[in-house]
Amino acid sequence: MADLKKDMHERLLRCAENIPSYFRRSDTIRRTLQCELYFFMREAGYGAVADYYPPRISDRPVDLIVYDPSDPKKILWALCIDELITLHAVRSLTSFDAENRIIFTTHPLEKKVNESTFFLKPGVEHVHLRIK
Repeated sequence: MADLKKDMHERLLRCAENIPSYFRRSDTIRRTLQCELYFFMREAGYGAVADYYPPRISDRPVDLIVYDPSDPKKILWALCIDELITLHAVRSLTSFDAENRIIFTTHPLEKKVNESTFFLKPGVEHVHLRIK
């Protein structure tokens, strides 16, 4: 799983850096990376569902749920992409069982990203994409 996480990071970073600078807006980056993750996971042989709203959560969907195709109730990865770590994303990620939970952040100011780690809970990993 560590290799898959590293591969996700590299692929998302490469994808984000390929977005022309004049198209780089937070929502555009987030949605493009969500699509990239979806296709990456499908290529790896996993099932994937985008924009999943967990039960009793209406603030923010989980950007991508990755499940075992032989057992769709077994969620392997719950993934969110945001500029900063938000309480809404953490609540969405922690409201159901998943083997791995990751928030990918894209904000250009690393200081702001580090300040937002305040919202992290145990079991939720954070990966910052340093987009050039």
